[in-house]
Amino acid sequence: MSAVRKPETVDQLAKSLAPHTVLVHHDFSQTPVFPLSAPNVVFVPDPKRTGWGLFSFVEGVFHSMQYALDTLDFDYLQLLSPSCLPIKPMEEFEAHVSGPAEAHFDCVDVLHDQDALMSIGYRAFTPDNSLQFRVARRLSNVYFGASLDRREEAGIWLRSGERRNPASWLALQYTKALGRQSIGRHIFDDNYRAYYGTTWFGARRHVIADMVREFERPEIRDYFSRLCLPEEIVLPTLLMQLHLNKGPMNHCFQQFEQAHPRFFEEEDIETLKQSPAYFGRKFPDDPTAPVRTRVLDEMVGV
Repeated sequence: MSAVRKPETVDQLAKSLAPHTVLVHHDFSQTPVFPLSAPNVVFVPDPKRTGWGLFSFVEGVFHSMQYALDTLDFDYLQLLSPSCLPIKPMEEFEAHVSGPAEAHFDCVDVLHDQDALMSIGYRAFTPDNSLQFRVARRLSNVYFGASLDRREEAGIWLRSGERRNPASWLALQYTKALGRQSIGRHIFDDNYRAYYGTTWFGARRHVIADMVREFERPEIRDYFSRLCLPEEIVLPTLLMQLHLNKGPMNHCFQQFEQAHPRFFEEEDIETLKQSPAYFGRKFPDDPTAPVRTRVLDEMVGV
């Protein structure tokens, strides 16, 4: 999924994944001139207009998956950003995805995880910028107060730490009530639960086909299109509805600064070497950055 990163950075990523095909969904409306020289690159035709938090980013992901199903003979698809890099040789990744897991991702159940419920429940259960959304978002701040505690897992971060006072209790009860379908008027119930996690998943071909088929249901598209930052909800939610053999996510994430992961630096090399993951995110948008060249040379072997 490409939009504003340097073409040289995406080229370097594509070459590091050879001989595997790299399907590039590039938003030419944001970077019109985007030449890539890697011979294993295939551009997705008719790309969607993408941007942070836009539903069209989700549409671009599913448009790319449909194009892959229609035109490419593949066994496994791994979603990547231009700031990703492999941190292990491709042969090890091939062996990994040949195992029993049908998909690799991590997520949390929004209703069963109180930190998730109070951090992003308003995003999962209410339309963006609706009255309920604005009230629930304000109550999220009431619940956590001035607490700076946070958790980082599943490739995302959550505010953490319960305040024990009447206002926090009322905020919790209101948000729990929104989680009930009869009150929140959303699509979720005990059989179709809301999940929250990183966008960057990997899955086998039949899983990709099932996800695309589910996304084409009008009620699914309509509901998720109205959410704030929907990609971190729709992708893990659809994956979890498939009741598949799940493996851990393939990515190692750098610690977050505010809402975004910070960039890996050279001092993080040893941490990356010890990680069981196969990809890292985020790396600097500079193909000559020492951390990128060292990772590719010392860890990937290219």
